[in-house]
Amino acid sequence: MKLLRLQRQLTWPEHVSTIELRAWIRSELVSDPDGELLRWAITGLTTAADGARCLHVEGVCLG
Repeated sequence: MKLLRLQRQLTWPEHVSTIELRAWIRSELVSDPDGELLRWAITGLTTAADGARCLHVEGVCLG
């Protein structure tokens, strides 16, 4: 088993509320069904020129 470092920039959709945000981020980070997401954190939040909310997320996955 090995640890994989994840760094993603995700566009936060308008239809995802803050209550649903945790589940949405986890579903976006887990791309490999055999991998297990150990930790993740939102490390930044920016707004694009078009008004889209961009989340900067880092995590560690056991693969």
